[in-house]
Amino acid sequence: MGFTSGAPLAVIVTLLQAWLKEGGVSLTVIGLLTMTGLPYSLKFLWAPWLDYLAPFGRRRHSWLLLSQTALFASLWALSWANPQDFQTVLLLSLAVSFASATQDIAVDAYRREDLADEEISVGSAMYIWGYRLGMTAISGGLLALADPLGWSRVFQLAAFLILLGPLTLLFSPEPRLGTNRPKSLAESVIKPLSEFFSRPSPFLLLGFVFFYRFGEQFITSINTAFFLSVGYTKLEIGLVVKAFGLASTLGGVAMAGFLTRRWGLTNCLWLFGWLQIFNCACLAALWLLPADVTYLAALITLDHLSAGGGSAVFVAFLTSQTNVNHTATQYALLSSLMALPRSLLSSPSGFLAEELGWPIFYGLGVLLTAPGLYLLRKLTAKGLVRPLSSEA
Repeated sequence: MGFTSGAPLAVIVTLLQAWLKEGGVSLTVIGLLTMTGLPYSLKFLWAPWLDYLAPFGRRRHSWLLLSQTALFASLWALSWANPQDFQTVLLLSLAVSFASATQDIAVDAYRREDLADEEISVGSAMYIWGYRLGMTAISGGLLALADPLGWSRVFQLAAFLILLGPLTLLFSPEPRLGTNRPKSLAESVIKPLSEFFSRPSPFLLLGFVFFYRFGEQFITSINTAFFLSVGYTKLEIGLVVKAFGLASTLGGVAMAGFLTRRWGLTNCLWLFGWLQIFNCACLAALWLLPADVTYLAALITLDHLSAGGGSAVFVAFLTSQTNVNHTATQYALLSSLMALPRSLLSSPSGFLAEELGWPIFYGLGVLLTAPGLYLLRKLTAKGLVRPLSSEA
């Protein structure tokens, strides 16, 4: 499920841009097409439908099969599109993004309903593993095949990879928990929100979700430009990221799954929160060091280890905060809020780096991690970080 969730995002972020650039489309138009990723941030708007309706009878399987069928059809249609036909490409890209976001809602809800509390940390880690492998299969494997096979065949191969989703459903039982569907669409909106906001300090929790990875998201969007400014070549950056990036990310995810079971969710949130600060400080220090590939490899390893582990722990945390009777709506709300800083910060980060200079820019990244850790301290003191069963 993680694989078929990560693959469509890589199509939007990587394959689509490379295809359009090679097709002679202007950078301005390519930039406009980045808005096709908007459904990922707005998926909470239609998530209540997934709690309310089951089009083909089985609750989660129904929506998973529907969204995966739409993904296959949209990607197959893209394989016949002309990159110069802006309107068609825009509509098909939005269709891929909307179907992918809908699949994410169903997968996130399925994970919460199907897994026991003590399985959430490992299950979330396995989901992130699959997600990263799906993105790598598209952005690395299929992108490399574009020259020998052509773009039409590449998009068709991407469509066939999505068929792993329906295949997975053959081995995935329908969850027994959370099967009491709301009686109306209004109830599917009101009940999840009223249940969430009736908890102690709900806005404190929402603030933590927004700020926990704020510093990391602030610096990530412009790291490549920083490495080039330090003096590393594109070849060095590419080779180091390929050699150390994926392995470190998957290692961080595995480490997070293991440590969450051993140390508990709260301790791991603290660990990866502090790793964000250490990572920002190391990036600032890299500006003062000579352009040695050894330093770059060490930093890429730390960065991806921290990002992979932090993603797995935070996904486990978000999953633990949802009620099994309202999983789709509540998780979509929390995950959309988590993704919001990336959308807000991707544009001004370059301006700030240029105006402040790289060391101060990454120092600001350190400061921006502080609100998340402060709010984690408040949540912990109030006993509001819901422990998993293995921690109890």
